[in-house]
Amino acid sequence: MTILGTVILSSVSPKSFPQQFFNLGLALLTYLLFSQIDLRVLRSLSGIFYLLSIILLVITFVFGFVSHGAVRWINLGFFTIQPSEVVKPLSILFFASVVSWPKGDKKYLYSVLALIPAIALVLLQPDLGSSLVVFTGFIGVILLAGIPIRYLLGAAIIFMLTTPLIWQILAGYQQDRLLSYLKPASDPLGSGYNSIQSMIAIGSGQFLGRGLGQGTQSQLLFLPERHTDFIFAALSEELGFVGSGLLLLAFAIMLSKIVLSVRDSTDVFTKALLGGIFLSIFSQAAINIGMNLGIMPVTGIPLPFVSSGGSSLISMSAMIGMATLAIHSLKGGRNSGIL
Repeated sequence: MTILGTVILSSVSPKSFPQQFFNLGLALLTYLLFSQIDLRVLRSLSGIFYLLSIILLVITFVFGFVSHGAVRWINLGFFTIQPSEVVKPLSILFFASVVSWPKGDKKYLYSVLALIPAIALVLLQPDLGSSLVVFTGFIGVILLAGIPIRYLLGAAIIFMLTTPLIWQILAGYQQDRLLSYLKPASDPLGSGYNSIQSMIAIGSGQFLGRGLGQGTQSQLLFLPERHTDFIFAALSEELGFVGSGLLLLAFAIMLSKIVLSVRDSTDVFTKALLGGIFLSIFSQAAINIGMNLGIMPVTGIPLPFVSSGGSSLISMSAMIGMATLAIHSLKGGRNSGIL
């Protein structure tokens, strides 16, 4: 996936380099770190990690800079960090730790209370896409932890009753995106532009693609955010169905490995952790590819391991590192690597 991402970025966004190589190096180090720390140490530090990620979200409103109408990034000089990406793996780790406490059903209430500040702070940036990923990661955790069905039904009823309120708190441009999803042709040069150009790019790639550097939508800048949110459309245009199919196959292999490992697990913490990681990565990939295909609203979310951006790469690498550690502990009966 990172190879395909690097290849297509070199074609549609050569200005992303050499920063992208630096980002890949940080991502590799992150993976090695999280895949080698003792799983019990990670679990014991989960609360501190989660608190630090919440503090980082708060700091964003003080030291962050505005881009595309949102305050999501902090400029460190050599690196621009997006705290909403940092909170994704650390929140899953903390939620998995909470639901594995031997405290009866109250642990699910505690996990919901812990979820609220993360979701609220990310939504205030505003960043609807990342808040959805954090939420789906939480759902994956509680489902695999064995939450009683009555709680899920109660949550579903509350969600349906509060849907009108959720619509009211969405920013104006977010409401426009949801409306344009239903009928993008109603505003082809405005809110529906991104979706229309993305579908044109994917369709023009056909089976083998136009070739690297030959995509008209990508190279002539008709396709917006071709290096981040709409990189799947850029990849499909230049590498065709073969390239996009190979990417989907890579996602399927990686995610199926997690699913098979969850099936063999009996430990609540490990199952919850893997469940959260699976649903978080799956939902982010599904949302990104879905909005590229025009079957989901445009939410502005990167494609895991493929899009340009250091924070996303590091976040996903941390998740895969923890998944690797958890899977190895299940196979070999160990909880640690070298650290």
